[in-house]
Amino acid sequence: MKQLNNKAQVLVIFVILLPIILLLLLVTIEVGNIYIEKSKTKNTIKEIITNGLNNNLPNDTINTLVDMNIKNIKEKSIYTSETEIEINITQNKKLFGRNLEIKYKYKGIKEDKITISEG
Repeated sequence: MKQLNNKAQVLVIFVILLPIILLLLLVTIEVGNIYIEKSKTKNTIKEIITNGLNNNLPNDTINTLVDMNIKNIKEKSIYTSETEIEINITQNKKLFGRNLEIKYKYKGIKEDKITISEG
């Protein structure tokens, strides 16, 4: 009986598994980048709402802050009053060359303290 070459078997398995491992690594990096960007955008919106309510900023100023600090905005709507600010943003992201829309909707209300709610 003929003995098989174990080195060749290991090489074949390695060549088959390497692209799969690289693909999983790429997916992990892409999804991680989108998660980080989404988290940064959420925090930026919350900071703009908090700043706007603390300083009674007008709608134009809040609009300018959103434009300066948030990238790739597809749609946005901003509502302000003395005690309330609502920001709705749709943002474009790319995932493996495909467009992905991420929607943010935050509302801040100033009573005794500032509360910010999502959705």
